[in-house]
This record gives sequence, structure tokens and C-alpha cells, in this order.
Amino acid sequence: MLTFVIRTAWKKLWTLFFVSIISFGVIHLAPGSPSQIDPLNPRFTREQLQRYRAAFDLDRPLPVQYSRFYWKLFTGELRSFKDNQPVLPKIWGRALNSLPLFLVSTVVVWCYAFPLGIAAAVRRNSTFDKLTTVLVFALISIPGFYLSDLAINFVVQRLQVDVFGLETFGRRSLGWLPWLMDRAWHLVLPSVLGAAGGIAVLSRYVRSQMLEVVSSDYVRTARAKGLPEDGVLYDHALANALLPFVTMFGLLLPGLIGGSVIFETIFAWPGIGRLGYEAILNRDYPVVVSLGFLAAVLTLIGTLISDLLYMVVDPRIRL
Repeated sequence: MLTFVIRTAWKKLWTLFFVSIISFGVIHLAPGSPSQIDPLNPRFTREQLQRYRAAFDLDRPLPVQYSRFYWKLFTGELRSFKDNQPVLPKIWGRALNSLPLFLVSTVVVWCYAFPLGIAAAVRRNSTFDKLTTVLVFALISIPGFYLSDLAINFVVQRLQVDVFGLETFGRRSLGWLPWLMDRAWHLVLPSVLGAAGGIAVLSRYVRSQMLEVVSSDYVRTARAKGLPEDGVLYDHALANALLPFVTMFGLLLPGLIGGSVIFETIFAWPGIGRLGYEAILNRDYPVVVSLGFLAAVLTLIGTLISDLLYMVVDPRIRL
């Protein structure tokens, strides 16, 4: 086990190194690259521009910029183009805001997708299966921003309730209980809407896997022995249908960054996804590259966790 972890971690470190080179190079190849950045102030003189470039190492060769960039990132000295604030504390503060949204959405997805997929597989071609199929494909097809617009139109305009930001302004002064309830209410709508697409996709995977496993010989044998249907489904069929979802579980971590951009922007949620959106609009390249590097790290950690979970789900697998 330890040998496998060390060997896999070493390979992923090399992968991370090449990802860092590619992401850094792509930023410089994009229109308006860091080497061409100009401050927005039209009265910025040439001397001030040169000092500005020197302060952010933009006047150095590209390999030197790369080494200096990641050295400053790892030592915590990297600063934002926009406000000259340290990048890592800024990302950390926004990540803490995104964490409740991410956790609630993940729990909602996995709590509803599995029962829905299993029920659809057990009742194959029934009215319930057909209705869930229509609903699932509707959730997959409708863009998240359109669902958010419909929800905001109903909740804000019809119910006259605030749903933007972390909390309602001035609610903290009313006491900890009203403030806590207000924070929970602001968390509900973006997390549920963010989970809608995940429920639709994951439930289809669960249904297809369950249909494949339910028709297996060992499931028919378990039923022939007179085992309860719940035991056949959850102890025999579901346990063997979980293996493909271990890979999907490993991809949850990068969803902390990429999966929240749309909903955090729409609902003015000061999280890490909105930080990336604002950094792209402001051409704040240190933040953009740092978020891309962080997403790569989370992806590689997630795949390593998936590899280890394979043994838990299927004891026949030996690393």
C-alpha cells in the first residue's frame, strides 16, 4: 500500500509539473497576456509602467517569470495585479465561503441521485421511470443560469425575499438565531440549483449500472434463495454497481472551484468561483493561474483517493 501511494504520488507530481508549464504558457499566449498588460490609468507614464512591470517580473524572460511566479506562489509572496494583495490569503478566504455551498450541493446530489436511480432501475419502463427520465433530461438540457433566473424571479419578485450574498444586510444585529437562519436561507437556493444538474447526471449513471448488475447471475441466484428484495438490491447489486462511481467521487474536489462559477456569480456569493470570474474580467493573471494550479492539485488528489477507494469497494482489487 505504501509503495503504491509513493509511486502514484511521484507520477502525479510530474503530471502537476507539466500542467503548471502548460497553464503558465497558455496565459502568455492568450490575447492580452501578462507581458502586454497596461494599467487602466491613462496618465500612467512610461517610467511608472516600467516600474510596474519590474515589480511583477513582467520584464524578465519567460522561464525566469515561470520560476519566480511559482516560487512566490509557494512562499506566499505572490500578489494580485488588481489590488496588490497576497494571492493565497485571498483564495483561502474565498474558499472558506465556497465550502458550505460545495458541501451542501454534494450531499444533496449523492442523497437524491442514488435512490432516484435505483428506483428507476427497479421499476424499469414503468410510469415512474418514464417521468423521471423526462425530468432528468429536462434538468440536463436547461442551463443553470436559466434555472437560477426562474428561481430568482419567483423568490425575489413574488415572495419578496432576499437571496443574494452570504446574508441579509443588518440581520446580524437581530441576534445569532435570526442571523443563522438567514445564512441558511441564503445557502439553500444556490446549493439546490447547483445540485440539480448533478442529480440528473448521476441518477442516469446509477440507473444504467443497476440495470446491468440486476440482470447478473448472482442477483438472480440471491432472489432464488428467497432473500429479501432490499437485501438483494443494496447488499448484492448496489455494492457491485458502485465501482464506476468511485472515479466520479474523485472528481468532486475540483468541483469546489469549477462547479461554482455560474451560481456564485449569479447569486453574488463571495466564493472561489466568483473570484476566478472576477480575476478573468480584470486580467488578474496571478489569481487566474493560481486557481488553475489549485484545480490541478485537487484533481490529482481526487484521483489518488479514487485509486485507494477501489480496494474498499471491491476487495478483489489489490494495488
